[in-house]
Amino acid sequence: MVAIDIEAGLEVQADVNYIRNPRLSLAEPKLEFCTEDESLSTMQTLPGEVMAIRSARALSTSLDQQGFLLVDHVTSVADFNLIEGDPATDQLYNEEMSALLQQVTGASFAIMLGTGKKRFGESAIDKLAPLINAKPARYAHADNTDISASEMFEYITSATGQQFPKGARWAMYNLWRAVSPPPQDFPLAVCDATSVDPADEVPVTAVTSTLSTGDMRHDTTGYLHNPRHRWHYYPDMTKDEVIIFKAHDSQENVLRRVPHTAFTDPTCPPGTPTRASVESRGLAIFA
Repeated sequence: MVAIDIEAGLEVQADVNYIRNPRLSLAEPKLEFCTEDESLSTMQTLPGEVMAIRSARALSTSLDQQGFLLVDHVTSVADFNLIEGDPATDQLYNEEMSALLQQVTGASFAIMLGTGKKRFGESAIDKLAPLINAKPARYAHADNTDISASEMFEYITSATGQQFPKGARWAMYNLWRAVSPPPQDFPLAVCDATSVDPADEVPVTAVTSTLSTGDMRHDTTGYLHNPRHRWHYYPDMTKDEVIIFKAHDSQENVLRRVPHTAFTDPTCPPGTPTRASVESRGLAIFA
């Protein structure tokens, strides 16, 4: 494993929820996580493990090594409450994020996989009420497995009719923006992918719903606790910053995906309005 030299900076101790199911029960059938009613989940993640989560603001990271980075991006979206409700706003934000992803990755082509997704802390009851799957995910996970990512790629390229050179590299990414002012009570933490062992990964079927497709089942990756995991976050994010992190890569000699989770920041002042964020998922083609 390749280590990052940690510069002196902010560090918090916080719970990270990992898969707690006994190892003997991790075979088929796959564990399930039900986003709308977690009492139906067979995946167990409590109690959490206290982990050091360090500020990454002083670090130099890359998408093909640690798997994540922070970029500056001034958006033209004036009201993020319109995401998932106003087609013109959704189109504008998708165009911005696909252009950003292509620029940052150097890909020859990039598209967004659906519209931006709004998320709110659990206390934002009124904002959560009309939405589906909008609470922050509070366990270490990645959004795909090797198999499910490849299936998604085949579906997307078939549905869009895009033609790419045979064997061209492709990769999926998440683009995450906090749209509530700092500080954030539930920041996003990302794990340096060089600190993750393949044996830490466990397939988990996410059972969820979307406004556009209804009920959906998709295989994701959950994680077992490993004390060597190096977790990072970007404290006090503004709406002019975006975290980009790897969700899958078809190239085998680079990292494939990055564990991530929301966590409760114990240093956030009581009474701080809960965080709001917008997450986009994109596909980049390197032809």
